[in-house]
Amino acid sequence: MLLKTIDARQLALCGRIVDGLCDPLRRHRVAMLAAFSYALAWAIYAIVAKSTQGINADLGEMVVWARNLDWGYPKHPPLAGWILAGWFAIFPQADWAFYLLAGANLGLGLYLSFLLAGLWLDGAKQAAAPFLLALIPFYNFLGLKWDQNSILIPLWALTTWAFVKSFRDRHTGYAVLAGAAAAAAVLTKYWSVFLLLAIVIAALSDRQRGAYFRSAAPWITVLTGAALIAPHALWLIHNDFPPLHWVENRRTAANLMDWLGSLSEYSLGTLGYAAVALVTFAVLVRPSLAALRDTLFPRDATRRMPLIIFWLPLLVPIAVSTVTKTNLLSLWNTESLALLPVVLLASPLITVSRTAASRIVGTAILVLMFALLSSPITAVTKLNGGVENDALYVPAATAAIEREWTAATDRRLEILAGPFALSSSVAFKLKDRPSTYADFSPYLSPWVNEQALLHKGLAIICARRDTGCLQNMDALAKIRPMTKRVTVELTPHLLGLTGSPAGFDIAIMVPR
Repeated sequence: MLLKTIDARQLALCGRIVDGLCDPLRRHRVAMLAAFSYALAWAIYAIVAKSTQGINADLGEMVVWARNLDWGYPKHPPLAGWILAGWFAIFPQADWAFYLLAGANLGLGLYLSFLLAGLWLDGAKQAAAPFLLALIPFYNFLGLKWDQNSILIPLWALTTWAFVKSFRDRHTGYAVLAGAAAAAAVLTKYWSVFLLLAIVIAALSDRQRGAYFRSAAPWITVLTGAALIAPHALWLIHNDFPPLHWVENRRTAANLMDWLGSLSEYSLGTLGYAAVALVTFAVLVRPSLAALRDTLFPRDATRRMPLIIFWLPLLVPIAVSTVTKTNLLSLWNTESLALLPVVLLASPLITVSRTAASRIVGTAILVLMFALLSSPITAVTKLNGGVENDALYVPAATAAIEREWTAATDRRLEILAGPFALSSSVAFKLKDRPSTYADFSPYLSPWVNEQALLHKGLAIICARRDTGCLQNMDALAKIRPMTKRVTVELTPHLLGLTGSPAGFDIAIMVPR
């Protein structure tokens, strides 16, 4: 078993990491170093494992948002686009830079989880906390998709940490930070309202609520958050709440069985994602039944706050979806497990020895090393087995569009049209940094109006098997003549290896 494969030398090394995290003089430095190493290692994994494919379409879409900065977008609030605009003002627009950002996001999330755990845990318990999280796929494989869910990993941890510090100390700085972090979370994804609700209920349920609400701290937090969210709120009103309409149209359950199926996936899926961490805790910590009872129903009032903040964002969505008949998805809980180590370890009836903490650290490191060593195999497997949404063909499609466009004109390519997934991924890599006309939908591409379609530099790409896309290409050709239309056969490559070829149509419409 993986937990038992750590030899004496490896255990000694992991023990030194635990010792550093337990030392008040060194723990923050050691935690930052561990987070940096973790971020870099998982970025390297992503660069290698995903080298045969383009970036995920959702990531490409957010880059297009960064090219069209606004106070909101059709699917989500604006913060992701703003972050990418800043990131790619510094880094080149390359796949590796995106994966570096994803790794940095995970490393920051783990460091903040260490700080968060320190509010209720100390010693070996606090040292083990981030490494338990490192065994959850949200903090590695799945978190390498830098989308709204993974962005919330550090934001939820920061919001919770700043709120608890503000609640305890009533310090103005922590109050401002709590409001700013909460606003950033909401401006990333509206799902964050469940965290804010949990924080409010936790504050009202605590015995110190009187002192907290009589102080200026909560009102500073509220005013800070409200001021930062206000411009987006005005954008929502002015544009008739497009992200809410998107959720309503895409996530409303078709019938009772559809809703029950989503509820099952939401509940069991979340449990499944946490399973390795839970099994590791059970095997290495070996809590007694009395300790488990105290974990679920703590007698210590100070431990009820993290329990409330942990459970309510998991359970309240079920109640909301029952009323609204909205389907849920377990991936939406990516950010919700930051307090899981605190919930598991906070009981005084649970003891974590240095050896147990070292083995938890070692298990997380073994998972990371296995991923790094297997990353080339992953890349080759994807090359041979294929990837959804034509992601394997993105590098070749980018080169083909660049070639055909350059041959037709020296003007800038401003819009790339095609299926959402393919156009979003390819647009990220094109040197002219075009916007997209994704799925030929004005709703998904509010920056493309009729005048843009008639006059701007436009390219279209469709897989030959995608009849719907080809029909849209023909429809565009009726209102604007094509400069050229070619059929190409694209083949993905990796170090002399090749995948299966596929046919694509590319249409070029030079600026008028």
